[in-house]
Order: sequence, then structure tokens, then C-alpha cells
Amino acid sequence: QHAPPAALLLYHPEPRVFTEREIQLLTNFANHAAMAIENATLFAHSDTQLQEQTRRLEALIQSMQDGLILENLEGQVLYANRRIEELAGLPLDAIHGIPVAQLMDRLLAQAVDRTQVDTAVADALRQTGGQRRVQFALAAGDKPRYLQLTLFDVTDARATLIGRGRILKDITQRYEVDRMKSSLISTVSHELRTPLAAIKGYASTLLADDVEWDAASQREFLGIISAETDHLSALVSDLLDMSRIESGSLTVSRVPCELADLVQQAAQHAYPPPGSRLRIALPADMPPLEVDPKRITAVLRNLLENSVKYGGDGYIQLSAVVAAGQAVIRVADSGPGIPTTEQAHIFNSFYRVDNSLTRQTTGAGLGLAISRGFVRAHGGDIWIEPRPVGTCVAFSLPLALAWAVAETAEMVQRE
Repeated sequence: QHAPPAALLLYHPEPRVFTEREIQLLTNFANHAAMAIENATLFAHSDTQLQEQTRRLEALIQSMQDGLILENLEGQVLYANRRIEELAGLPLDAIHGIPVAQLMDRLLAQAVDRTQVDTAVADALRQTGGQRRVQFALAAGDKPRYLQLTLFDVTDARATLIGRGRILKDITQRYEVDRMKSSLISTVSHELRTPLAAIKGYASTLLADDVEWDAASQREFLGIISAETDHLSALVSDLLDMSRIESGSLTVSRVPCELADLVQQAAQHAYPPPGSRLRIALPADMPPLEVDPKRITAVLRNLLENSVKYGGDGYIQLSAVVAAGQAVIRVADSGPGIPTTEQAHIFNSFYRVDNSLTRQTTGAGLGLAISRGFVRAHGGDIWIEPRPVGTCVAFSLPLALAWAVAETAEMVQRE
């Protein structure tokens, strides 16, 4: 059934005929030799396969984003992957064989509440069976990192305990998502409660049987109800826009637009309105933009409203320049400004700077996040420009195609 693994050659220095007994003996020897060779070949092949599987498993474990530690019953580290190497700041050669308590002491050195974490880990170690989890925070720059430690037993085929394992997982992103969900519920609940209370209050007043309201009062109450309804509608619209931005389903309809027209619409519909505080400085030869007018008007309106709410009583200046085939638009005020430590987060959803002005002013913390989504959907960007006094938010937008081509050609000629 199989090809011979080898050939046995036998010779004698003198011509002669081998006897039947000699031939039988040689045949038996050849069969045993063939079996030994075949077994050795199969073993070598199996060993090669085992080594290949081991290499693949090793590569898989070393590529894990989670840290893995395996220890023996004496509490010494038998194995650790590269993620543990990164977290501990030690080479793998230095980790293998050391007490796991020593390694954990290094991993937990930056724990925000070390005593509480040590107590939780000790409690988890005293438990047996299943997976035990401990979550903790590590001090890491401006924002802490959140990790989850999972402890589990390692058993053989007969369920005999032969060691223990630990997995360290970075759950910072999940923690931030949970925090954002909580913030969303809290913010939306607060933002909904105020207009709903006003609507309910004035509607109940109008429906009261024991009071007759004159036409002027009725009109005033209905006006307040209408305004609060508009506020609710705007909040729902912002939430839908934010959902589209985060899901990548936001669409823009680009048409040539005059920036001056968009600024005028934004100033007219901003609430509270900027009024005479607004100074507009646009170039006389400002080329048209290639944008979605509804989206960009919303961006301008958001920035103007923020300047009115948080910019103090000083001026608000809206200016624009043309650079590298794009329009760069700036909205600046002379208010208290945004702390440098807050500027990296100011465009995040539901984020509000914590100061006396924001505590006195209602808001969901969506305006700048939505503005960034709208601007980036056009291929532009938005940022905070440093200045000694006040806040300056700048953003870039594409010019209409013909103007952009002409601007680029002019730049090439100048070079």
C-alpha cells in the first residue's frame, strides 16, 4: 500500500546462493528496519506539525491586545505576553520566573486607589472556580486609563489545579462609552425637563377653569409654549445630527454659496442674537464656497451663540481669509477663553467646560461636536486658535471649484 521507505542491499565477497533461512532472517530485519524508518518519519512530521502549531499559538497569544500571565502553584510567572511587557515596562526575559506578586506590584504601581485595588485583588484570589474580575484606574497623564483584571484557574484534563492565569484588559474606551451614555441621559433629561415644565405649566394655566385670560395673555402664553417647543425640536434635531455624524451616515448637498449670505442668516437666527456686538470683516472679493448652506449656517450659528453665551459683554468678530484654495473663517470673542487643558476635549460630544458661565447657562454640549462633524463632512477642519484674551474658533471650507482652480493656478505662477 505504501512505497518502500528504503532498500536493504546485501552482498557477499564470493559468489554463492543465500539460503532460505538467511533470506527469511534478512526479510524480518528489513521489515523491522522499514517500520522503524516509517515511525521515525511520522514522528519527525508530527514534530514539525506540532512545532508549527506551537509557533502559531505563540504568535496569536503574543499578538493579543490583552495582557496574559500564567503562573504555577508556587506563584511564579511561567508565561507572559508582549502586552504585559509593555504594561510592566520589563523585557519578557526579566518577567519569566519572577514571583507574580512582584510583577503585579509593578503593574499596579500607578493605580489611582492602590489600597482598594489590592484589597479587591486579594478577595478575588481567595475565591475559587470561575472567573473573578477587578476593575481599576491607572493614572496616565490628563486622563486615567481603566483596566480590568480577570483571574482564572488552570486545570488539566482531570480538573486538577495546575496553575492560575491573569488577563489584563484595557477597558478605557468602554468606560468612556458608558460615561457618555450616562452623560447623555443626564444631559438630555435636564434639557428636556426645563421646556417640558414650561409647556406643561403654561398649558395648564390656559386650561384652568377658574381663570379667564385676556387675549394678550393667552397670546403671550402660547408664544412661550411655541418657543419651548422649538427648543425641544432643536434638541432632537441636534441628537439626530450627532447620531448621523457618529454613524458616518451624514450627507451634505454642496452648492455654490456666498459666505456673506450664510453669515447673515446665522446672525438672524442665533439665540441669543449677537446684535450690535457682532463685527463682520469679510474680504470684498470673497469667492463663493462649495458647501451645504444649511449645514454651514448651523456651524456659524453655533459659534455665534457660544460667543454670545460665554464671551462676556465684549465684541464678537467674524472674519474670513482665502488660503491654499480654501476659506478660513474665524469667530472670536473677548470673553474668559477656554483653558488650554480643556481645548483638546472641547469638540467631544456632551463636553462642556466647567466654569461659572457654563454652570449658569443651559446646553447639551453638542454644538461644537456637531460643527466639527459638519465641517469635516465638507473636507475641512475646525480648531481653537491660541490668543491672549478670549476665544477664537477657526474652520476651513472648500471654495467653489472654479475659484479653487484659479487660486491654485495663481499660486503656481507666483512660485
